[in-house]
Formats: sequence, structure tokens, C-alpha cells
Amino acid sequence: MKFLIKYTSIIFGLIISITVSFLLTYFYPKLILNNNALFEITNINFWIRFILIFIMVVFVYSHFIFNIDYLYKWLYKKRYFISLGIILFVVVFELNNSSIDLWNFLNTDSSQWKTDVILGKPRVIRTDEFSVYTPMLLSQNPDYKYFNDFLRGGNTDVFMVYGQPVKNIVSVFRPFLLGFIFFGSAKGLSLFWILRLIILFLISFEFLMLISNRNKIISLFGTFLITFAPVVQWWWTPSGIVEIIIYGEILILLLNNYINQGKFIKKSITVFLIMIFVGCYLFILYPAWQIPMAYIFLIVGLWLLMENYRNFIFYKKDVLPIIICSILFIVAIIYIYSKSKQTISLIANTIYPGDRFETGGDKYTEFMLGCNSFIHVFRYWGNMFLAIFDNKLKSNPCNLSTFFDLFPVGLIVSAIVLFRDKIKDKLLIMLLALYLIFTIWCVVGFPKFLAQITMMKTSPAYRTFIVLGFLNILILVRSLSLAKYKMNKVYSFIISFVLSLLIVSSNIFIYKSYFDISKVIIVSILSFVVFYLILRNKIGRLFMLLIMFIMIVSGLFVNPIQKGIDIINDLPLSKVIRETDNNKKGLWIVEGFNFFVTNFPIMQGVKTLNSINTYPNIDILNQLDKYKIYSTVYNRYANVLVNLVHENNRVNKFVLLERETFQINMTTDDLLKLNVDYILTSRNLNEFNNYKLNFEQIYYGRTKKFDVYVYRIKRL
Repeated sequence: MKFLIKYTSIIFGLIISITVSFLLTYFYPKLILNNNALFEITNINFWIRFILIFIMVVFVYSHFIFNIDYLYKWLYKKRYFISLGIILFVVVFELNNSSIDLWNFLNTDSSQWKTDVILGKPRVIRTDEFSVYTPMLLSQNPDYKYFNDFLRGGNTDVFMVYGQPVKNIVSVFRPFLLGFIFFGSAKGLSLFWILRLIILFLISFEFLMLISNRNKIISLFGTFLITFAPVVQWWWTPSGIVEIIIYGEILILLLNNYINQGKFIKKSITVFLIMIFVGCYLFILYPAWQIPMAYIFLIVGLWLLMENYRNFIFYKKDVLPIIICSILFIVAIIYIYSKSKQTISLIANTIYPGDRFETGGDKYTEFMLGCNSFIHVFRYWGNMFLAIFDNKLKSNPCNLSTFFDLFPVGLIVSAIVLFRDKIKDKLLIMLLALYLIFTIWCVVGFPKFLAQITMMKTSPAYRTFIVLGFLNILILVRSLSLAKYKMNKVYSFIISFVLSLLIVSSNIFIYKSYFDISKVIIVSILSFVVFYLILRNKIGRLFMLLIMFIMIVSGLFVNPIQKGIDIINDLPLSKVIRETDNNKKGLWIVEGFNFFVTNFPIMQGVKTLNSINTYPNIDILNQLDKYKIYSTVYNRYANVLVNLVHENNRVNKFVLLERETFQINMTTDDLLKLNVDYILTSRNLNEFNNYKLNFEQIYYGRTKKFDVYVYRIKRL
């Protein structure tokens, strides 16, 4: 009878799951995207979305028909097979999490309007992804050169800055980009997304298993806090925060393997892998997060050595692989430096980012958010709504995002472990000491000499603050794995209630009108329940379901799921640019548009003078500024706008619009001087025809909001 009931419930559940999934799939575009024409049932995108929603519905329903312990044990045992299946599904259907669907705003044929967004919505705020980093990735195809021919008008180092896939042995230090080289742009972009997501989840779990004394539930809890952290998802590309966490955690796991490994061959392989991943970490090239995160991993590594030094056996022959790998690493560094020496010199001497020197203190937070550091530490609860509700939000959600670290409950539990349970744990004490140091850096700052010798000069306080959230998670995971004492119900209730009030008050102050009454109620209930369960040391089914719900809502919903890159390749403008340049190669500029558009031509494989200047093209810029009057304007990482003006216009040649954006006011003489051949613009340029040149119109189209012209410059 039980057998019959069980399988009847499974069959009934599948029927319900299929029905619910189909209805959600069908009505999703109508309800969420407000578009009745999207994803008809005959469209493959409809069925891709159906499969994704069906998997999620079945997973939720399985909690009600299967034993939870059995379900999660099965998922744990099959995690690598499940991960491989997810990767294959994503790559075969060329899914990615880019916001490139926003390039639809350049569509000049309304009859061919389409979207390949499967779930979620593109984020305009992620301009550094869809309008900078992804165009750079696509511009590398098919040659994947170390020096890109299309950026800044040609010969741009793309390995050292905004690291791109290159056909060079040094790409071993950027493994997530290898998919572009082997499988092309669409599948490469898919692998770049899904590999980092899956590996971040799997590696974080193994890393936390090491810290939590192999407590699977606590490790899974921490893994969700890390993988789907709002700051990780909002800064998914190209800041490097994902790679920093992955490579740092892998290095710790490799160190643990080396310490506890007895066989020479396996130890030698481990040393080689450590060398590779040290290089991977080093060439992320985002010290604002790299340096403080490195301190965390150094602390964990030191703890591993302290815990295992008695069992560690080191033979004389073990020196050989260390020497060989060290030599290989030094040779690789010398090789990369020799190729990128000029790039490094140019970047070091820019106005921005230049040679940054920070001394800490929370000036940025007070300026941007209007709040002090104490209130600032509670804003993570407001992060829960950023991916879903953006009305009335007056600040950049990327700058507001942080780790969902459940502060200050980690510090409370650690105090219980140290003073109530009297467990003098080395790792916990060292993590707390580092937490204090980082807090001082963020709030007060360091003297210049201390900022110099600690290398914290490269990490502004508002970036280190994010790292504090990651450190908080490690403290919480370690504390929970050690805690023996359960706080009584009364104390747990009072502390949770007070913390909830403090959190709600702080978030109202930070988010202002955005944090309305519905958000107040949700946060009040969730924060109270989560804190109460932690203080009572009840890390069970209810707790995990709450954490999964919170992290999926606050993190997983941030980025869209997009199919392929056809949305870019199939635009009428894309075809015109490719056909025009294929007929006769030439130098392009983008004129009259904002910085969104300046990187559009490079995706079509054409040489574009004012595409993103990852570092200044001094040779070209000096042709327009012979006496270097405006060098402080253009000597920087920048988006470059071009505005065509008449000769008699008395305007500055270069105008700094923002820290990362400047405008060049060009004349027709400047176009001739720079040998520009084609112009993509939003206005009619016939008024600029003269005895030296004519603008020959190749293309005209009209988008929903503006005109689009393509001109060939005809020299007379």
C-alpha cells in the first residue's frame, strides 16, 4: 500500500509539475515582460524556458514527497554528474547570463524585432558587461590575438587589461576563457558563465567543508551565501570577484592536499597546479579585492600548516618539483612582462586608475549612501529586493550590493564559542583578528607607511568592506561548526527581536522610500526567524529552505538567462557594418552617440578608433593635441565620445565628462589627419561636406528613438 501511495504521489506530482511549468512558461512573457508576442509555443526558447522552470518546480515539489535527508544525500553523491549535465545543457543551447539583449535598441527594422531572453531581464546598469567587456570578448573572434587589431583603432593589449581569450600559452592563467578559443563566441560565452557558476558552488562547498569540520549542512548554507551573494551576482563580470573567490579557495584545497599527501607523483602534480592557480589569482588584476581577499586565504593557509605540521612529511626529492615549477612560473612572468611592458608603463602613468594610493576610511560610503559605517553593515537585507524591484531606488544597485553575511550573528556565535564554550580555536581567533584589522581600515584608515607595507593602499575602504562580508561568512560557518551551546529561547527571542528592529531601522535610513512597508514586514519576519534559528543552533530543514529562498531571490534573479548572440549578429546595422568593411577595410569612429554604442562596431570585427580606451592610445591622441594641452583629460581608462564640429567652433578639443568618459570635438581636418574611413552616427552629416571631403551615405535606418546613419568618407 505504501509503495502504491508513494508512486501515485510521484506520478501525480509530475503531472502537477508539468502543468504548472507549462502555465508559468506560457504566461511569463505576458506577466513579467508585458509582451504577448514573445516565445510562441513553436519557438525553441519557449521549450528551453519550460525545461528550466520544470526542473525548479520538480526540485521544490520533491521536498514534499521524498525524505529530505535522502534527497540531499543523493544530490551530494551525484553532484558532479548533475553539474556536468547542467554544463552540457547550457552549452548545447548556448545559454549565457549577458545583458546583450539591450543592443535591441539599435534595431532599425521593427518587423524583425525579437528577443532571446529566456528568463529574467537584462540590466541597463551592467554597462561594463554588455557594452564593454562582452563586446571585447566577441571582438577577439576568430584570431584571438594578444594584441587586438580593432580596439582603440588597433594594436591593443587585451591580455593584461580586461583579460581576454588569446591563443597563447599564457591563457592557462585564464582557464574560464578557453571555451572561446575552442568553441567560438556563442558557446564560449556559455561556458564562461556556467563554468564559473558551477565551479564557484562546488569549490566553495569543498572549501567550507574544510572550515566546518566537514559539516555538510553548514557548508551548504555557507555555499549559498557565497555563490548567490548579491555582490557576486551584480559584479559577475568583469570585476573578477568570482575568479578571486574560486582561485583563492582552490589554492587552499590544493595546499591541504599537498600537506596531507604522501606520494611523490601526486605531490608534484599538486605543486604544478598550485603554480598555475597562483598565476590565475595574480592575473585577475583587480587589487582592490585581490589584496584583502589574499589576507583571508593566507590566514586559512597558515591555519592549515599549524594544524598539520606534525603530520607533514617533506623529503629532499620534494624540492625538485618546487624548483622546476618556480622556474616555469618566473619564465612565464618574464614572458608576459616582455610582451606587456609598454602597457604596464602606460597604465601606471595614467591619471586614472594610475598608481592608486588609499589610506582607508569610509569617505566613499558617506558620500554615496549618506550613512556611516555602522548603519552601512546592515544594508545586505535590502539587497534582497534589488533584483526584483528597482522603482524608487535612488542609488546604483551594484554599489549597494554586498555579501548576505547575516551580520552580526556570526560575531555573536563566535563569542559564544570562545567565552561560553571556552573553545580557543586558532582559525576563529585569527579570522576575528583580521576582521578587526579590516574594520579599522574601513572606518578609520591606516597611516601611509602602514597602507604601503600592507599593500592595502590599492583597496579603497568601500571595496574592503565587501571583503568583510565574505570574512563574516567564514566566521559564521566556523563558529556554527564548533558551537556546542544553544542560547535559551528567551535570550534568543530578545536578541533576534532587537537585531530585527535595528536592521529595519537601518535599511529605512539607507534605502529611504524604496524600503516601503511591504519590505519592512518581509525583512522583519525573515531576519527574526533566521537569527533565532541560528542562535538556537537549529540549522535544519526550515532554516535551509529560508536561506535558499533568500539567496535565490537576492542573487540568482540578478542576471538574465539569454540564448546565444544572434541578437547582435542579426541586427540590420550589424550586417551593414560587416558588409561595408568586408568590401573595403577601414578605420571607423562612432559619432553623436553615448558610450553604449562606441563598442558596437568592434563586435562586427572592424577597427574602431573610439572604442573603449582600456589605456590611452597616446600616438593617436597626440595627433589631435600636439602640445599635450589636454593630456590630463585623455590620459586615462575611458569611454571616448566623438562630436563632429565645424572649424570655426570655439570649443575645447577634449572635454572630460566623467571620471571614465571624455569627448573629442573633431573637425573634418581631424578625420583626414587620423585617416578615418567610416562613421557610424545618429545625425545627417551633409552639412559637413566641403572641398576636402564628402560624406557618402551608405545606410540610413530609424530605431524607436533615434536615427542611425553609416557614412563613407570620400576624400576629394
